[in-house]
Amino acid sequence: MPEVVQLQTIDNVRDLGGIAVAGNRAVKRGLLFRGSALAGLSDGDAEELFVRRGVARVIDVRCGWERAEKPDVDIPGVENLHIPFYDLDIVGIEYTEPAEGTKVVGRDVACDPDRFYRKLANPLTVGQMRQAVAAAFESAAAEKPVYMHCSGGKDRAGILALLLLTVLGASREAILDDYLITNVARDKNYERTFQRFLKFAEGDEQRARELTEAHRARPENLAAFYEAVDEAYGSMDDFVRNQLGIDDSLREQLRTSCTE
Repeated sequence: MPEVVQLQTIDNVRDLGGIAVAGNRAVKRGLLFRGSALAGLSDGDAEELFVRRGVARVIDVRCGWERAEKPDVDIPGVENLHIPFYDLDIVGIEYTEPAEGTKVVGRDVACDPDRFYRKLANPLTVGQMRQAVAAAFESAAAEKPVYMHCSGGKDRAGILALLLLTVLGASREAILDDYLITNVARDKNYERTFQRFLKFAEGDEQRARELTEAHRARPENLAAFYEAVDEAYGSMDDFVRNQLGIDDSLREQLRTSCTE
């Protein structure tokens, strides 16, 4: 099972080490971390992640405007890579579809989760996934721990974690179990999430509560992504091989270096 890393200033952080993979092995501990954005990170939490845990590379998959509004804390000696899954200027695509009964707030939207997860399989975002997966494995294979995040650490970071774990041979059930751990942090911050959606719903409390529930980590979200991948690329194995550029030989090398 992954280890939840308890920090004071950011939520939803965990070490993917310990997740079971094929061949009676498990992901090595202390290599692959996922979580929320690092804006407002305290000195104590930075000490935990970057000194005690040794994180040497950060992969930020947020849009450029999200990164500009809430930049990660700069950690000397730690490489921070910006590989957005959506960004109009960098990627050529931005997610702009608000859920029914909501308005756009600035450049942010309250998305419909099913549509959002399906749209993640578009070719432009997949190109960014290829870069992010390669960067994560490059660091991990060199025994340099990597921290991957989006805004809250659920959706885009969740898909990046799904891809890494898939390559390493984790089952869909194990990947889902990790994904659902996000709900611990999500439920703890229910009121904050509700107030955010209340703005999108223009004060409609019922709609805001519906959105708050819909935006928990749910099995349907990952199922939507898997289905979109199958429809567009044939299968997840084909996706790994042809879209992520990881053939069977490289996949075995990564399993050797990143699992135990």
